[in-house]
Amino acid sequence: KDCIVCGDSLHMNRFPKHITSTCNHSINTCRNCLRTWIKTALKSNGWDKITCTECTSLLQHHDIKINASPRQFEKYDTLSTRAALAAIPNFHWCLSPTCPSGQEHEAHADGPIFACHGCGYRYCTQHSIPWHEGETCQQFDYRVSSKKKRDEEQASEDTIRNTTKPCPRCEAAIEKNNGCDHMTCWGCRHEFCWVSKNPVCPIFFANEGEGANAVQ
Repeated sequence: KDCIVCGDSLHMNRFPKHITSTCNHSINTCRNCLRTWIKTALKSNGWDKITCTECTSLLQHHDIKINASPRQFEKYDTLSTRAALAAIPNFHWCLSPTCPSGQEHEAHADGPIFACHGCGYRYCTQHSIPWHEGETCQQFDYRVSSKKKRDEEQASEDTIRNTTKPCPRCEAAIEKNNGCDHMTCWGCRHEFCWVSKNPVCPIFFANEGEGANAVQ
């Protein structure tokens, strides 16, 4: 008998008895080609919609078990199980990278701490991170947001401190442009030397630095 996929002439025992339980046609795809078909489908997003090679009938769990290789069926069975569990309301997988377990967790009854029954790993279901010991979720949110704000303010202060000098008269932050050290304060119009901060530069510059920038 010729396989319609690979074209080889093979003994009848090289063909499956059926591909799906709903197929009503003769089987013309050899077992090896059918397994290759299943293997390809398992590598794609369509693992749960594997059709017959000769019609549009979908292979069910028992069809895959009969026609796939043991390794292929193991993968299919794992994907099917995970999909079924993920569809359960309030089901969570353990976030530990070494744990394949999962369980139901109801936040209103169990709180935000997920404690894995398989490995004991604890994580926060609200933030999906390892549990923040010693802090409620509200305290964690406050600390993280406050720290971010403090870090940004500190970075801004460091930038101002490293790139500006205070006016000797009014202490406004002055940023020096390229060119002359003769500065004119943007606030009080006081003229001073950038290097010495004296009211008059020790050396006269033909190009006076009128371009002191304000940093507010």
